[in-house]
Amino acid sequence: MGIEGSQSGPKMNRVLSIRRWVAILRLIAKCGRRLYGLLALRAYSVIMFAALFCTLAVKLFHSWRTGVVNEYFDWILADISFLLIIEVILALVCFRWPRKLVIRTATVVAAVVCTWSVMNAGLIIRKGMQILPTSILPLCRHPLNAFPIIGINLVKMPAAAVILLGPSAIALTFFFFVMAKPPLPAYNRKRFVNRVIISVLFVVAAVLLRGPVAGRGSEQIASAGLRYNCQLRALTSFLLPGSGRLARADFTNAKRKIPTFDQIRIALSPEPQRVNHNVVVVVLEGVQYNYTTLADKETNLTPYLASLAGQGVEFTNARSTLTHTTKVLFAFLTGRYPSVCQDLAEAVPAVKPYAGIATVLSSQLNFRTAFFQSAKGNFESRPSLVHNLGFDKFWAREDLGDPNAFIGYLGCDEFSMLKPIAEWIKSGEKPFFLTVLCSVTHDPYEVPDWFGEPAREQVERYRQTISYTDKFLAALDAELAKLNLTDETILCVIGDHGEAFGEHGLHGHERIAFEELLHVPFCLRAPSLVEPATRVTEPVSSIDLAPTLLALLGFDTEAADFDGVNALGHIPADRKVYFAGWLWQSPAGFVKGSHKFVYNPANKRVFVYDLSTDPDELARMELPEEQERKIADEVVRWRKDSIFRLDQVRTGEKVVFGRWLCDWRNRVSWAKYRK
Repeated sequence: MGIEGSQSGPKMNRVLSIRRWVAILRLIAKCGRRLYGLLALRAYSVIMFAALFCTLAVKLFHSWRTGVVNEYFDWILADISFLLIIEVILALVCFRWPRKLVIRTATVVAAVVCTWSVMNAGLIIRKGMQILPTSILPLCRHPLNAFPIIGINLVKMPAAAVILLGPSAIALTFFFFVMAKPPLPAYNRKRFVNRVIISVLFVVAAVLLRGPVAGRGSEQIASAGLRYNCQLRALTSFLLPGSGRLARADFTNAKRKIPTFDQIRIALSPEPQRVNHNVVVVVLEGVQYNYTTLADKETNLTPYLASLAGQGVEFTNARSTLTHTTKVLFAFLTGRYPSVCQDLAEAVPAVKPYAGIATVLSSQLNFRTAFFQSAKGNFESRPSLVHNLGFDKFWAREDLGDPNAFIGYLGCDEFSMLKPIAEWIKSGEKPFFLTVLCSVTHDPYEVPDWFGEPAREQVERYRQTISYTDKFLAALDAELAKLNLTDETILCVIGDHGEAFGEHGLHGHERIAFEELLHVPFCLRAPSLVEPATRVTEPVSSIDLAPTLLALLGFDTEAADFDGVNALGHIPADRKVYFAGWLWQSPAGFVKGSHKFVYNPANKRVFVYDLSTDPDELARMELPEEQERKIADEVVRWRKDSIFRLDQVRTGEKVVFGRWLCDWRNRVSWAKYRK
């Protein structure tokens, strides 16, 4: 009996414990049903206020982390006025027509608004900027490439992911329950009218305060970009051409044409000894100039890059034409502006390759040409771009055949390119033009396990990838030395664009025009052609690479029809070096001497920075209204005039390099690897 009694005690405790938890769960379920019953009666209002709360909370967080809490009320007034007025409209419609179809429709509208708020919150947390319809174009165009990027960013920000996705999952469940069986609310007319009046008063107050508060706010691009309401901006960008997107006529009426390889022939200078050099161009993806030893000799992060500049020439004032790799590759290798808008026209398979450095060297000097990259080839249809640029060979991550060497969703161990590069060089006797694109410095900033323990903080991971890439550059140069090619090879290293890490409250690169994005490393070694330790301090651009290299090889580039110039020749003091972000709503402008003129489409203002006294772009200067309008028109016209015609059928497919199937539709292309 004693033993049985001692055993029955724990059993009884377990039974009581289970009953207690069952009772708690029943109480929670009962409270949940009551809460749902209350909220479901005004589901559209609940969802709209959730959207408003989400927006206000994330902007408060961003103002706190960037140290500009004084800007907060300026950022949220448009959100309060627009979201509240939408809620009032939905409430009035449901009050006037209390039917299930109307309530379902209002709930769907509210859910769309709320979803956009959640996406906007994610972008503010990740990049410090608000979402635009064009921000999700890559997701629509290339979902298989875009979803891994989104997934990795969520993993890198677990707290933000939980905060955003947890409530979103609950809201989604609530939405489907309401849609399945929407309850018809019973209105108290007096209370309803009072609630509408209070909401309208809040809207009026927000509208009236917007002018005085905005007048005290900062006009910096990062701050101005947070003043608008993201839903209203999305709506106007669809309804009003020119407010946020290009009109169809801008493409159909485009007059610019890119010359094909057989339409260009550049005269050679009479000195034959100037052409006896191979050319190797290494493109650094997303490397900010200030993170290199070229900018700060104390960092020693890129010692090889600094030594290369010492052996040849460094262009200390080089800028990216456009903050997007596909566009900049086109600018590098053709010497011409890409289509300065958010398309991928440069990668749509052309009937004939475009004229550029690869086609000129191949046709006039009998060069072999190859393009190697550590990134996967199907990212933005790189094989068709390389085909359009006239290369004979294309090598990408898919050709490696070893998934163990893959890094992140995009790249691979760049040292794995050394063997196939050396084999290609040794496969022929003719001189060669080789382009190598390094992508480990691209998000998510991961290095191979053998290189070292991955850093924890994002900026430190980024620095680690830059150090890794510098060692790859040294290893590539060592391969050239093993092949006895150092003295007869021009070796050039140049960045496509930089990367922002909160220097102006922004992260990433697609919609930013500060120097952390535009100022790029650019140096080259040309034995017997360029004096060591040469420095070019005038502003130069991505479009200057091709004419500069061709001029070194003895071509008369001044007579050629390049948009760029020979950066080692005479550069006019009044030259304008244009730049832009990839998205049409991105800031754009030009650098002239030491002054940088920036047009911001968000508020249609033009600001000037004197980079000689203000290299960090902290003290903007304003212009007279007439001059401001003139420069704005000039920049917008430059962007529109850069759009080129595609002499290609609207849709189709083409196999390039024997194993890549490239499909296209309008001005966008996709690539698929065929083993």
